Amino acid sequence: MKRSFYLNSNKKITSKGIMMLMLLPLFFISTSEGIKSINASSDGDVSCYDKGIIDGEDHPFNQGMYNRCGEDYYHGFLQGCMSVEGNDRDICESATDA
Repeated sequence: MKRSFYLNSNKKITSKGIMMLMLLPLFFISTSEGIKSINASSDGDVSCYDKGIIDGEDHPFNQGMYNRCGEDYYHGFLQGCMSVEGNDRDICESATDA
């Protein structure tokens, strides 16, 4: 038995059509996951040191990134933080304290 549904204007929609309409939002959700803003949390080809610089310039210290990358991230963060006008080493080191 083939199921079909009718719209207000007596147009028939098959169960296959309904299935496609239900799956369409899932497709858009799954494809939008791949489109993210690029920042230090994005992996790709950015080194831990460079991720630290990016975060130090405009983001808070990322403890999770430090746990993965270690001193490379830490030194990059300090470098990026100190490149911001008005910041000195003491300010930047205090930003890394959790």
